[in-house]
Parts: sequence; structure tokens; C-alpha cells
Amino acid sequence: MKVAITSTGLSLESNISNVFGRSPNFIVADLENGKIENVLPIENPAKNERGAGNLAAQFMVDQGVEALIIGELGNVAFGILRNAGIKIYKISPRSVEKNLQYLMEGKLEEISSASSGFSGMNKSLGGIRRR
Repeated sequence: MKVAITSTGLSLESNISNVFGRSPNFIVADLENGKIENVLPIENPAKNERGAGNLAAQFMVDQGVEALIIGELGNVAFGILRNAGIKIYKISPRSVEKNLQYLMEGKLEEISSASSGFSGMNKSLGGIRRR
């Protein structure tokens, strides 16, 4: 599965970025057989543009991303991503690599509607679904 995550840096060890459209970078990777492969760091081409969230959402569609791990997201960008069939997961305040591992382990919450809590992460749970 091809996944993108918002990031402050350009490596798996980087911190996550809580914003989407103005995120400095994205890390795109393939998650296959419990492994993180084909890691591609990408500077966000929309971060300084008007309508950054919508442009970043279309950029994710154009990259062929199947899932996205993010913090906050606007309604229009959410619609663009959902209409493209991209699954959206709430980010955990950990490293990029840890979030990718959490996704493979089924520990991140899938967001099914724009009203599912994009006004900020639940700090006590850190974005991780508890079982």
C-alpha cells in the first residue's frame, strides 16, 4: 500500500507535521509484508500557495497515494482525498517511522468524515486507537 505522511523533515526519523496543506514535507512509502519500502521524501509543493490544503490533496491524488496519515485537514481537501478513494488516518505524535509502523499494526484511527476530529489531536491518546 502506498502511504504518505506529513513530516517536518525528509527522513523516517523526522518528526511528524500536524498540518497538511502547509506541512513542509511529505514522506511517501510502500508498506508491504510488514516492511517500509521505497521511501520517497518530497518537499510539499503547495506549502506556500493559496489554497495549500486543496493543492496538497490533489498532489496526493496525483502521486497515487492510497492512504494518508495526517493531523489537521480542511473540509474541501478531505473531500478531494475521499473522492479519490484515499484512506485518511489520524497522526500520532511520534516519528514518521513510528506512525508507519502503527498503521501496519492497525493502531491508527481511520477518519471517515471531516467532522471526525480535525480540530486537533487527542493528546491523551496521541492519535492511537486503544483496544
